[in-house]
Amino acid sequence: MKIKMTRKQMAVATLLIIIVPIVYNKISGFISGMIMNHMMSIPKEVVVDKPHNEDAFVTAEATGRVEAKYSVDVIARVSGFLLKKYFKEGDVVHKNQLLFQIDPREYQLEVNNSLATVNQYSALLKNAQQELNRANALIQEDLVSHSYVDQSLATRNQNKALLDSARQRYELARVNLGYTSIKSPIEGRIGKVKITEGNYVTATSGPLVNISSTNPVYVTFSLKTSDFIKLLKSSDKFKDVEVKVQFESGQWYEKVGKINFVDNQIDKNSGSVQMRATFDNSEGWLVPGDYMKVSLVSPKQISYMTVPQACTKGDAMSGYYVWAVVPDDKEKKSDFMSKFIKTPESKTLKVVRKDIKISDDIDNNWIVESGLNASDDIVVAGVQKVNVEGQTVSVISAEEYAKKQQKAGK
Repeated sequence: MKIKMTRKQMAVATLLIIIVPIVYNKISGFISGMIMNHMMSIPKEVVVDKPHNEDAFVTAEATGRVEAKYSVDVIARVSGFLLKKYFKEGDVVHKNQLLFQIDPREYQLEVNNSLATVNQYSALLKNAQQELNRANALIQEDLVSHSYVDQSLATRNQNKALLDSARQRYELARVNLGYTSIKSPIEGRIGKVKITEGNYVTATSGPLVNISSTNPVYVTFSLKTSDFIKLLKSSDKFKDVEVKVQFESGQWYEKVGKINFVDNQIDKNSGSVQMRATFDNSEGWLVPGDYMKVSLVSPKQISYMTVPQACTKGDAMSGYYVWAVVPDDKEKKSDFMSKFIKTPESKTLKVVRKDIKISDDIDNNWIVESGLNASDDIVVAGVQKVNVEGQTVSVISAEEYAKKQQKAGK
């Protein structure tokens, strides 16, 4: 059976075919949006807790360098040919141990000549003293003139001065002769020889070798101003702060150091304070020049405000923040879909952003320096459900939240 349609009816049918799907999509999209908005307005369930107070020792870390307490460059104090050395490079040498020998013959001759001069002037002085004694005796009997006595006295004094000068030259010659035997000024480990035997050395030739003491040793490091102040407040001017060092392998040195130097100013370029600790190094494990990780621990605990790291957002560049729950004073408006989708009645709460400043961490908790009060309620579970400030939430217990998470995971 054929159905005949007029042009007008055909136009109406065509128009309906075009319009009906569009209207349907619009209505269904509107209804879906209302359902979505309503579901979004349902308070998300979260767990809250207040910031905790934890007692902990103040700690700080830095990079340090091992330094010898004494480091001496051995130089020649007199000129001459270097004849021999009496040690092995890298050995531990003792104080006053013979290290090098400079040719002593020239200086021995100077000692001998100086001694001969001393003997000469000693004899002349003795003779002049005898002449003066005779002149004093004869003047008593008026057998010589006073000018003769004065001349005898002057001769005696002149020879005495010449003898004193000769003795000084003799002592200097002996000192120079002693300098031909170069001895270690300290006890320590000797380094590589820089000028070998056979060379002619002078006082300006530079170091022959270096000796560095091995026990005790220093570890120098720079401490950030913030860490410096924290440690200063929790110690007796750093006297009782324990200092530990760690090798590159990760092993900690078993002995504890003590701070023995704190600089009197802050470095303007780095904003840190130069410090130094002394370590016993009887086993020689700490080698001068080596870089170490330095850890400092205060002698007493300090109370800190902390929050779990998992409940914070942000980063070190943009800053950290947490969500705090507060009462929502605005009247909650009902929407059309609430007539069809029932939600549990509860006191309306909302979240606000709290920007915090952190300084360190303790057992997966951040130490909060500012931004929070002890009475704040912080979202500690369900943080991923909070997207914007002002969002409504429903607070449940941690046990109930764990049960719901476990049930949802099945």
